[in-house]
Amino acid sequence: MTWVVVSIIQVTEVLEGEQTEFPIEETFVLLNFDTQDELNQKIQDQIDLIDAAGAEGVTYYGMPAKEYCLGVRKIKNIFNEAPLGENDQPGDKTELTHSYMTVKTLSDAKLLAEGKAVQVNYIDDDPM
Repeated sequence: MTWVVVSIIQVTEVLEGEQTEFPIEETFVLLNFDTQDELNQKIQDQIDLIDAAGAEGVTYYGMPAKEYCLGVRKIKNIFNEAPLGENDQPGDKTELTHSYMTVKTLSDAKLLAEGKAVQVNYIDDDPM
């Protein structure tokens, strides 16, 4: 059994009218699988679930909208800390994913660490 974390990107789009920004949500899902077909099906099931939840009743600044998946940004293998083996479930201290980005100032970095909104340049570090 292989464990991965899958990064799924979804967007909110208004149904009518002009939209000046498109909010993006990145959802990280932990999955295990034995075959590539099984992984593909589990990913598609997650995408279908997200798409169904955002198909109706969503608003953005009071305007009717929809949320839907744009795709999978990355899939990262999960490796367990010793002494766990490959077939053991992920446990304490298992790294699920990481992200790289830049900000313009140290002040922005501190605000980001506090959970505040700042402009970032997201860098894809995945060679795949």
